[in-house]
Amino acid sequence: MKHYRAVVIDAKKVVKRGLEIAIIAVISCLAIINLEIADAGRLFAEKFLNNEKIVMESLPALWTGEENGGEEAGFVEKWIGKGISFTLGFDPKDSRTVIFGQMPLVRTVSSGYLAAQANQLVGAILPEKGKVNEEEQQNAYPIKAVDSSQSKTLGQKSGKILVRNDTNFGVNIDEMLGSNLEFGTNGSPPEVLIVHTHATESYAEAGATSYQTDKSDRSLDETKNVIKVGEAVKRVLEKKGIKVIHDKTLHDHPNFNGSYENSRKTVEKYLSKNPGIKIVLDIHRDAFVYDDGSKAKFVTKIDGKETAQLMFVVGTSGGGLEHPDWRSNMKFAAKLQNHISKKYPTLMRGINLRNERFNGHLTKGSLILEVGSSGNTMEEAVRGATLGAEEIADFLNSL
Repeated sequence: MKHYRAVVIDAKKVVKRGLEIAIIAVISCLAIINLEIADAGRLFAEKFLNNEKIVMESLPALWTGEENGGEEAGFVEKWIGKGISFTLGFDPKDSRTVIFGQMPLVRTVSSGYLAAQANQLVGAILPEKGKVNEEEQQNAYPIKAVDSSQSKTLGQKSGKILVRNDTNFGVNIDEMLGSNLEFGTNGSPPEVLIVHTHATESYAEAGATSYQTDKSDRSLDETKNVIKVGEAVKRVLEKKGIKVIHDKTLHDHPNFNGSYENSRKTVEKYLSKNPGIKIVLDIHRDAFVYDDGSKAKFVTKIDGKETAQLMFVVGTSGGGLEHPDWRSNMKFAAKLQNHISKKYPTLMRGINLRNERFNGHLTKGSLILEVGSSGNTMEEAVRGATLGAEEIADFLNSL
């Protein structure tokens, strides 16, 4: 007689074990991310031991092909990373970006025990910065006023344009300044579209000298975010006879992922209905945090008043996305920079040329305009944007 062994499968136990395994995997991932964040503090501190280099920046960066240690990623990992970055519109692994800091998982572990240890480690490696005091343990760090104008680097009377070139492309600024723009005017100033890929970017409170790391740098309130800056630019341009459309869509809310894809669709919609639009200004505010935790505010005094400094950002095809006319954007930025700097030598920071495209391929007059940083106040930002817009309007009216 044959004997058969019965196998009984308890569905409840299978589900229970599956959940236990999933929970363990999630906890392990959190621990790994915490360790990476803690280690990042050490790496940044070691790298910039004798300098006050900036270690965070707000503009999204596509896959860099580098790990924290600086070694090149493997071929497969690199291209998987490129695919992820292309899909999301930013590199989720790039800890230099504010996007990285806004991810819920990172924000959760960044306030954890290991992250606190990383801050103490930075203080130990950089004794000149002082030990972590009670205020720092409460997540409070100072806001530093920084003069980041091109005139500080080149001198007010140099007449040259400062370019921070983060690409492998060469640019001839003199040639660009001496040639005509490549978008037509039809005998009247070109129409302008103002958008905000990161509309929720906000500013420091009036009079703030420090910031709390557990407080968000973003706001849905249009009186506190870059939409208000966009309104200031619009008023100035319209006052000078230029037609302006200001789109107030929150392309970064409720999800930050895909912000540039969202704003691309918005711009394309307006361009299809308004062929007179030749210029697209994507207005942001920057965000820089130094290795000691302090935050920068880019500010100058103009007519005795604190004024946020401005920066043009120009995208290219360096990241692999099609952008054949990026030099037209660069030429436009150079001409505006030259015009504005003649009246306000300390208002403009150097032009930033980047590998990322930033939707600049949509028109030959597309630029990102960074107005101050998260350390600046709204009053400083509006003043800087107003002065810059006046000069932009005068330039466009001269075409």
